[in-house]
Amino acid sequence: MKIGILTYWWSEDNYGQQLQCYALQEYLRRLGHDPFLIRYDKRKDYPQSPMWVKCIKALNPIKLYHYFVFKIKNKMIAVEQSTHNRHFEEFREKYISQTEKIYYSYAELKNNPPEADVYIVGSDQVWNYTDYPQKDIHRALSAYMLDFVPKGKKRIAYAASWGLKAIDSKLKGEISLLLRGFSYISVREKSGVRICEDCGVQAEWVVDPTMLLPADTYRELYRGTSVPECKSKQYLLLYMLNNLQKYDVEPIYEFARKRNLDVVYITGNGVVDKRKKYFATIPEWLYLIDNAEYIVTNSFHCCVFSALFQKKYGAVKLTGKNAGMNERLESLFARFESIPRYIENNDFSALDITPYSHIESKFSKDFIDKILL
Repeated sequence: MKIGILTYWWSEDNYGQQLQCYALQEYLRRLGHDPFLIRYDKRKDYPQSPMWVKCIKALNPIKLYHYFVFKIKNKMIAVEQSTHNRHFEEFREKYISQTEKIYYSYAELKNNPPEADVYIVGSDQVWNYTDYPQKDIHRALSAYMLDFVPKGKKRIAYAASWGLKAIDSKLKGEISLLLRGFSYISVREKSGVRICEDCGVQAEWVVDPTMLLPADTYRELYRGTSVPECKSKQYLLLYMLNNLQKYDVEPIYEFARKRNLDVVYITGNGVVDKRKKYFATIPEWLYLIDNAEYIVTNSFHCCVFSALFQKKYGAVKLTGKNAGMNERLESLFARFESIPRYIENNDFSALDITPYSHIESKFSKDFIDKILL
C-alpha cells in the first residue's frame, strides 16, 4: 500500500524530528507498505504584507529592532550550520523516501496532491499552531489536518501532537470540522485525547513512532560510528534544544566533575554561550546517548531514546510559551508507569533512578496495520 506521510522534516539540528520521520517509515516498510514523506514546508505558507505595510512597520523603532535581531540570529544560525554540518540532508537522502517536489503552500497540495492509497499525518507537533499569528494559521491547519486529500482516500492521524493543553476557542469550530474528515485519529499525548473529545471526535493515545522500533534498530544506524569526543573517559551527555527558557547548565557540569565525568554538550543551532559544543550527526547522537553514563536534556525525543537504551537520565522542563510542550514528558512518564524524572532546583536525584526495562513489551503495535485496511 502506498502511504503518504505529512510531518515535520526540514530541521538541520533537531535529531528527534528526523528520527520520528524515519521510524514511522521504517515501521511501515516492515509491514510491507510503501511509505513516503510529503515534503510540505509550512514556514513560507503565509501571505506577504503589501509594501506600504512593510514601510509603516519599518518606521516603528521597536518592530525595526526585532526585525534586525531576527535577521542577525538567522544569519548566525546559517553560518553555524555551514561551519558545523550535521549532515541531516545526507541522512534524509539515505533513509527517508520523499517526494521530489517540495510543497511551499497548502494551495499547491490542494491543487496537485501526491498520489497515495492512504495519507497519514504525524508524529511531532504537527497540530501545534502557536508559532503562527492567528490570521495566518488556516493554511497550515488545513494542510496538517489533511484537508487536501482527494475524496474517498483514507486520512489517518498517527501520534499527532498538539503541544498544548487546550486549543483556542476561536479555532474550535474550524478544527472540529477538519478533524471529522479523519478515518482514525491517534495522538501522542494523553491530554490530546481530551482536546479531540472536546472537539467532538474520538482519539486513541499511542506511542511516538520512535518507540515502534526496537533499540537494536537504532544501534544499526550508528554501527561503526567513531565519536572522538568520548574516547578518553566516561561522560555525561547534555543535550539542550534551543527552546526559549532560562536554565543555568553550570550545576550540571559541577555534578559531572564530582563524578569524574566529562560533559559532551550538544545544542540546537543558534545557542550562544562560551562552552564547547559537539555538532553530532544523527548516528553520532544515537551513539552518544547509548554510551553515556547519564543524560540531561530538555528534549522529548532524547528522553525517549534514553529510555529505549535503558539509560539514567533527567529532563529539564520548558518554561514560558513553551511550557505546554511539557505535556509530552508527562505522557511519556505515564506511558512507562514511572515517577517523573525532572531535574529542578539543582536536584539531580532523578539521574540515579533505575533505568526502565522491558520497554518494548509495554506497547501494542499490531493495530497500525489494521487501521490502514
